Amino acid sequence: MLKTYHSRYHFSYRTSILHHLSALIFTLVLLSFGLLVIFNFLHPVNLSDYKNVSIYDILLATTLTLFRMIMAFVLSIIVAVPLVIISTSHPKVEKILLPVFDILQSIPPLAFFPVLVLFFIKFNLLESAAIFILFMEMVWILVFSMIGGLKTIPDDIKNVASIYKITGLNEIWYILLPAIFPQIVTGALLAWGASWSIVIVAEVLHTYIPGGTISQDLFGLGSLLVNSAFYNNNLLFLATLLVMIIIISLMNVLIWQRLLHLVQRYKFD
Repeated sequence: MLKTYHSRYHFSYRTSILHHLSALIFTLVLLSFGLLVIFNFLHPVNLSDYKNVSIYDILLATTLTLFRMIMAFVLSIIVAVPLVIISTSHPKVEKILLPVFDILQSIPPLAFFPVLVLFFIKFNLLESAAIFILFMEMVWILVFSMIGGLKTIPDDIKNVASIYKITGLNEIWYILLPAIFPQIVTGALLAWGASWSIVIVAEVLHTYIPGGTISQDLFGLGSLLVNSAFYNNNLLFLATLLVMIIIISLMNVLIWQRLLHLVQRYKFD
């Protein structure tokens, strides 16, 4: 049964018991996610025995891996949008910056990962090392997707800003970002997918540290997957792999498919 809440127009909305239950479950999951991340930072997990891993350990590893990926993704969006706007602001700027972006994109992030690890370990910022390498994998995919989107905006849409004298942040927020929303979603999907292959390496830091041990690895699904295979714990390996497949499938159904359906409203005919 649908009900309308709030008498004021701007705050009225239609909802149902199912929507309330969905919101409650989402809120509880979000709170649990945050509490697990905070608990890990207060009491970091250094798993050395990969033969005695509990369900809670796998749940915590899942939370920490998703946290690193989300942080890298948010940072990529924050950096990509200004880079795209600056690089396409003028043809001369575009001729200078696009080749630079292309060169940076062509360099595999893992090529300089050992140097990054040594840099971050000097300041005891191993979490930052993993997040940064994920960021380097994501950001250029987003940048080139957005630039491609800006190139396909019809002149009629671009002229709206000059006709109504919309400038600055208003032009970016109300015209440019909605116009390239399909490309942003496509780039985000590709970037998120690419990060799953990088996170497996990004969490296994001891292989990049001279004389490193597994205690220096970042606890997460990636390190569980690699170290369980190394210690021949096939059950843990299969359980971790299954969790990754379930998460990827759920995100595809609950997030990406809905976003891909939503972008149909923003496409130009």
